[in-house]
Amino acid sequence: MGYRAVLTDPGEARASLIRLWRANLKSHGDAAAKLDWLYLDGPAGRAEVFVLRDDEHPVGCAGITVRELWHHDRPLRAALLADFAVDRAHRTGFPALILQRSVKRHVDAAFDLSYGFPNASAVAIHRRIGYRELGVMTRYVRVLRHGPYLERRFARGVARIAGAVIDAAKLAVRLARTVAPSRRSALRWLDDVDPRFDRLWQATRGAYGIACRRDAAFLRWRFLRKPGERNVIATLVGRSTDELRAYAVVGGAAGGMATLLDLYGELDAIGELLTLLMPALYARGHTAVGVRFLGDPRMSALLATQRFSVRDHNRVVIVNAGASCPIDRAILEDAAAWYLTDLDEDT
Repeated sequence: MGYRAVLTDPGEARASLIRLWRANLKSHGDAAAKLDWLYLDGPAGRAEVFVLRDDEHPVGCAGITVRELWHHDRPLRAALLADFAVDRAHRTGFPALILQRSVKRHVDAAFDLSYGFPNASAVAIHRRIGYRELGVMTRYVRVLRHGPYLERRFARGVARIAGAVIDAAKLAVRLARTVAPSRRSALRWLDDVDPRFDRLWQATRGAYGIACRRDAAFLRWRFLRKPGERNVIATLVGRSTDELRAYAVVGGAAGGMATLLDLYGELDAIGELLTLLMPALYARGHTAVGVRFLGDPRMSALLATQRFSVRDHNRVVIVNAGASCPIDRAILEDAAAWYLTDLDEDT
């Protein structure tokens, strides 16, 4: 049986991609809507896809979505690898290598760099063809309501009483900490982005080394137009100017864990935002707050000071420099030079 990987327009491969995704990926929601949104409507450019064929049929695929990264004041055209899938009958290793080698040859020539978030079974394949492991995304969690966690160890009645006492004490501390930042800043909730996000990105895009573009157009596409997902935006604004200083994209239903899908601004502003945001999320009924991050160690230190604890390391990030990459490979492969959140995921 012969295999070949063919670079294909995702619109033309629509039926094959949807079948392969549904059969091989843990996908949520409408696959057709995802294809339109992620592959055809991305603000940094239309995505590409390689389709793996045996002698007659499509048996695998690998997507190449386009992201605009910045290294300080220099834009980088990046390939974000996505939706690597091979039909079960063809998972012998060799077909997957043919597919991924074809992808790598293409992105090395056409992009400044490529990166991705492969699942555990795909990491070895990417390592074999030359990708380097940048690191592992860390999930940080801060508990807001302690009763549900205490119920894992104690009787429900005891846990609820003890949880209420702990919550009241911790809430009083959280509220006390909001006094100083509240003098100069305010927490505002938004359902959409506006030109202030463009100004924030222009002012801060060199603050963290390598970071994805975070202007209003990209944030609207990534978080507010994604099919099947509903998010809100918590912003920190100057009390006298109403200018945006930092923001957090918040997902998750009230009564459960709130997920900070993206968190951005100057470090001191992010700290003030988190200080004001924790009691607000408690008031909205959330039991805990989670955020995933890999990159600048100052951000990890800030999360620790905000009483977030490390819960797990469960998502490997890979990276490779393209032939035209204008920055040194040592910088590209240094996790401390990056700023990665769930915003960067291949969704």
